[in-house]
Amino acid sequence: MQFIPSSREGITDFLRDLPAHPGIYQFISKNGIPVYIGKAKNIKKRVSSYFRKTGNSEKVLSLIDEANSIELTLTSTELEALLLEQYLIKKTKPKYNVQFKDDKGYPSIKIETSNPYPSAKSFLGKKTDKETYFGPYPNSFAVKNTLSLIQKTFQLRNCSDSFFKNRTRPCLQHQIQRCSAPCVGLISQKDYLEDVTAASKLLEGKSEELIFDLYTEMDAFSKNQSYERAAVYRDKISALRDVQRSQSISGFTKERDALTMSTLNGVTKIGITHVNRGWITGHENFIQKSNGIEDSIMEAFIKRHYFSQPHCPQTLIIEEKILDKLAIERALSEHHCKQIKIVTKPGKKDKGLLQISKSNTIVATQKTSKNLRDISHVLSLLRDDLNLKKDIELIESYDISHHSGSGAVGGCVVYTNEGSLKEKYRLFNISKKNSGDDIASMKETIKRRFSSSKINLIKPNLILIDGGKVHLNSVKLALREMEINDIELLSISKGARRKSQMDSIHTADGRVIRVLKGSLSHLLLQEIRDETHRFAISSQKKKQSKLSMSSKLDNIEGVGESKKKLLLRYFGSVEQIQRASIPDLRNVFGIGPKMSVLIYNQLN
Repeated sequence: MQFIPSSREGITDFLRDLPAHPGIYQFISKNGIPVYIGKAKNIKKRVSSYFRKTGNSEKVLSLIDEANSIELTLTSTELEALLLEQYLIKKTKPKYNVQFKDDKGYPSIKIETSNPYPSAKSFLGKKTDKETYFGPYPNSFAVKNTLSLIQKTFQLRNCSDSFFKNRTRPCLQHQIQRCSAPCVGLISQKDYLEDVTAASKLLEGKSEELIFDLYTEMDAFSKNQSYERAAVYRDKISALRDVQRSQSISGFTKERDALTMSTLNGVTKIGITHVNRGWITGHENFIQKSNGIEDSIMEAFIKRHYFSQPHCPQTLIIEEKILDKLAIERALSEHHCKQIKIVTKPGKKDKGLLQISKSNTIVATQKTSKNLRDISHVLSLLRDDLNLKKDIELIESYDISHHSGSGAVGGCVVYTNEGSLKEKYRLFNISKKNSGDDIASMKETIKRRFSSSKINLIKPNLILIDGGKVHLNSVKLALREMEINDIELLSISKGARRKSQMDSIHTADGRVIRVLKGSLSHLLLQEIRDETHRFAISSQKKKQSKLSMSSKLDNIEGVGESKKKLLLRYFGSVEQIQRASIPDLRNVFGIGPKMSVLIYNQLN
């Protein structure tokens, strides 16, 4: 240990005697605690830079003022110095070395592989070795969307074990085709575990391997004329092609991490977006816990993070140059026993990946609070204002949409005390005999929704119809025919010149109530009606587009029956073909560069 002289003359002699060798140096406080640890290829040059007469930051001046001595450890190489530096920083956490902490609160997906019938759930907390985890994800919405895909495609359960063990019949999740109901034996354990394996492959980024397996199963069932089973795999392929298009990072075949930094209101976060086999498999953020005197926060983070992790991808992508790039690459390669490269001059594809990482990091840095909507008080007002008999907890609203009498659909939106519940929205394709007749279409929709086979579904307290007295009476009659008498009925119709302030509310007992300006309950009914109208129209347009697409595909020049089959086999549906880009189309066997451009231009 060498004590730092207090005089300028003593400092000169002190620095002259320092060794010009690689190693680490520790600034030690008067209490004997390391306040800063650094490494150097040449200790004499590096330590001398802290004692320059001018040019040092206030942080460095504060460090010199607080330090009492310097402790040196010589090493054979700069690589050894780097490894020792990171070990000691992690162990002692010096005051003037920048520190980072994991930005807690980022959810993962847990598949409970310790269970005979594993469930897939959102997870936040301490992980165990018994289960399998994927992520973390940047927010709860990303987890929710991914779980929705898993449940829709592979129908894995998400219920608790106690709920699972005490079922005697399938629950609502099975009825909406989000669970294969292993609780009541509607799927064998072997088939269910195959779906668990497939879901795990998708979450690991092994999409092409998974899709190949699905093709194999689909072809096998088709060859044995088990067309219904083959259709199940076809639908899975279609769903995966869709998510592949929206989430894949085309062109990346190997694992890599993209690192970006965002600072807002004095808070700095480092974000890491993980990519594996062309798929984003997670994003996590780290907060700068304390300031340091390092020139590059990113360089400090790379050293702290990847030397303390059991795994490091072969490629790290950053936006800035770092001083010790070659030394860090060598040290990481040796530490993880594989060649690791740090890309500081990203190409076009890498810039796209960095932009994704930056967007996620910026969102995490922005300290926004989202207040959950609570309309319980408005639902209470609705009951009182309209003299309804029951408390309103669940509302279903219905509207019919068609295009010149064809392609009619019935739309249903759902509201609770938290507002719209979009995952519970429903769509009904209207039969040809009723298409174009709004009254008959509405009766068909209601009867299908509340048919005897679905009577055990949770029923609403209130049904709202977009229409007038005639529409309301038709729904009233349909419910009466099904002997359903415990649901309140309302309809809301447009007034003169279709102005909202002229709307009228119709009750089941024949009352007509003019909408009152400023009434929260009336405004809520208008909001629900407008949302139902939007949902029905947008759904009908999608259906009409899909119908027209089929004829478009038939009429593309140069696309015969064989190429049409290839396209449908690859994408799974006509809708997915229309959404495909030129590179997507080129991925189909038998579709060359010219043909992909031709198909794209004619479909778009």
